[in-house]
Amino acid sequence: MLHVYVDDLDISAEMVRQGAAWVYRKYATDESLYEIEKEAQEAGRGLWALPEAQRVPPWEWRRR
Repeated sequence: MLHVYVDDLDISAEMVRQGAAWVYRKYATDESLYEIEKEAQEAGRGLWALPEAQRVPPWEWRRR
């Protein structure tokens, strides 16, 4: 998995932390992203604030 940084900020992790991105399990190699995603879910941040029926993972949306 590619990590993009701005100074010392890992943009991939920050997007997951804010609920602006899913962890794509097929390609994720950084185990810490799973915990960050779980924290975002529990806090109801970003996409996790949506009703479950409205949450469509990008890999499923692309198949439509």
